[in-house]
Amino acid sequence: MALQSVILQDEYVALKPMEMCHTDGLFAAGNDLSIWQWTTANYCETLDITKKWVESCIKKFAKKQLQPFVIVDKTQDKIVGSTSYLNISLEHKAIEIGFTFLHPSVQRSFVNRRCKFLLLSHAFETLKLNRVAFQTHEKNQRSRAAILALGATFEGIHRHCRIQQNGSIRSSAVYSIIKPEWPQTKTDLLEKLSTPTHKQD
Repeated sequence: MALQSVILQDEYVALKPMEMCHTDGLFAAGNDLSIWQWTTANYCETLDITKKWVESCIKKFAKKQLQPFVIVDKTQDKIVGSTSYLNISLEHKAIEIGFTFLHPSVQRSFVNRRCKFLLLSHAFETLKLNRVAFQTHEKNQRSRAAILALGATFEGIHRHCRIQQNGSIRSSAVYSIIKPEWPQTKTDLLEKLSTPTHKQD
């Protein structure tokens, strides 16, 4: 099945296809330096950088290299971050979820886990994929704990695979969920989904 522009949503969050009209909202959501500590680039350092990043994401989607979403907190009707499908290999039924950032006000809230549930459900149940991967900076313990909490399995360290924005060499921790694991993982995740009145790890 080919990638198609789609809105993924539940009662509390919506993942909408990234468009140029989202530039200001993404810049506002990402305009906090703490968000970018473990990333290879700060896409919201200036409004112009954000604009060029959005343009690049849209072009990559046209080439089926990336599927970028804006994350909307429906309780605020506000863009609070972004996430994407990347490393897309539909011929091998594999994909990665990444390039995710969230405004500090919604980190460790209901937003992230609900977004991941929507992305995973779409990947396994609509796209009929066999594998969904995640990766994060080896030293980003909060992100690693959050990925494990989704039910993903740690696969190992991809050593010295990227160069960070400060010039340091990054190794990435790699995780995955595979098709046979999805039914149980889905059940477990449904039990963990919180509402806007609850925090989570």
